[in-house]
Amino acid sequence: MPAAASSPRAYAAVDLGASSGRVMLGLVDDGEVRMTEVHRFANGPRADSLVPGATLRWDVERLFDETLTGLAAAVRAAEADGRVLAGIGVDSWGVDYGLLDASSPASEFRGHVDHHRGADPDGPADAESAVPALSAERVYAIAGIPPQPINTSYRLRAERVRGGTLLLVPDLWVHLLTGEVGAERTIASTTQLLDARSGEWSPELIRGWGLDDFTFPDPLPAGSPAGVTLPHITERIGAAAPVPVFRVAEHDTASALAFAEPDATQLLVSSGSWSLAGLCLESPVLTAEALEAEFTNEGGVAGSTLLLRNLAGMWLLVECVRQWSDELGHPLDPVALVQEAAARDDLAAPVFDVGDPRLLAPGDMPARIARLCAESGQAPPEGMLGTVRSIIESLAAAYAEAALAVERLTGSPVRSVRIVGGGSRNELLCRRTAERTGLPVIAGPAEASAFGNLAVQLVAAGEFSSLAAVYAAGGSAGGGVARYEPSRSEHPDRLDDRTTV
Repeated sequence: MPAAASSPRAYAAVDLGASSGRVMLGLVDDGEVRMTEVHRFANGPRADSLVPGATLRWDVERLFDETLTGLAAAVRAAEADGRVLAGIGVDSWGVDYGLLDASSPASEFRGHVDHHRGADPDGPADAESAVPALSAERVYAIAGIPPQPINTSYRLRAERVRGGTLLLVPDLWVHLLTGEVGAERTIASTTQLLDARSGEWSPELIRGWGLDDFTFPDPLPAGSPAGVTLPHITERIGAAAPVPVFRVAEHDTASALAFAEPDATQLLVSSGSWSLAGLCLESPVLTAEALEAEFTNEGGVAGSTLLLRNLAGMWLLVECVRQWSDELGHPLDPVALVQEAAARDDLAAPVFDVGDPRLLAPGDMPARIARLCAESGQAPPEGMLGTVRSIIESLAAAYAEAALAVERLTGSPVRSVRIVGGGSRNELLCRRTAERTGLPVIAGPAEASAFGNLAVQLVAAGEFSSLAAVYAAGGSAGGGVARYEPSRSEHPDRLDDRTTV
């Protein structure tokens, strides 16, 4: 029987990751926040072929159907606990978008969402020729986003069908749930079209890219109400009444790092399918040095800036395991492979550039890694375990280099590392990051994006007065769950005065 309107409330976080999606249910009991998974589903691009140049697209219809299945499970779980579902929030990866046709009904989306991994690695053109009126330096000085073929700006310019209303993936989901059209600032900041200082769309960039015939909804802060579920959505998920939907920190990285306050001394690493490593700051860093170092300035909660370097992540391992499983004819367990590799200190582990754009698309990842090692004058890793160890070592080395880079950009020493996301569960990665950086590493939470999504909802709904209060009430779900100290044999220069967290 449905819970009464005065019943205790529950909240659903829809967290769309690059490899999987999940719906998490958040409950508040006696001041403590609990989060449980009610539905998980596989995610990945679909294409007729994985050969270079093939178009990769997200299966929007299936993913949204899985979302509704998860929300129905959340309604049932809430009612079973004597609660009513009182909020829904959606976060996802950045840059990918759909275009809403003005002639379509408000509740209907017609079109497709291309996958950023399918972007031409050369882009439709380099930054200066693609934007005749603006140089790459001028674009960065406004948006704080380096030129990359995956950028929304590049891909909008290459759209064969011009016009329509731009909806980033989580804004598209909110539209499908509520019929409302809008944009949330953290996800909008990934487009290379938002002014990093004002948090508004940049007319100069929109004109420079030749995108005047597209419509860009006004950006809204995280925590803004987006409306309630449409009648057919309310019926489909089994709710007794329309459910409020919030525009949370819709970029999954902003949700994962929602706990972070401006602090130049802690390196933040969101380690999932992709890795983002950098700092939470009060204002963007829009210098030529930051552009040269390939850092992005992405929106964080409460108007903060996330100065981040985009890198590959566990996607490398996932693709290697997929390739090996196909070759062997049976599935392999990636967790077991990492554990085996961790036990083999005798394995050669060449370090390759995890930021190389050739690692973006699906395909034969072990062969690509071997090629990158050979290009840098190193012997390729030996066998599956050698490749696994090389991936972990290369990610840890990239995080360490990011720490040095942000020190150069800010002039402030980094004193600790915080790893969140699925990579925080990888003991070998956390240990090697501590050893390579010479800094203590705090690991967790693993479901950081989902918890940040819930945290924004709980504040917006008046359950808590601040994000800090939500995280304090979240226990292991919201805080670090493990600590790794560096070995004194690797970076003694960092150990004398930088181990205070």
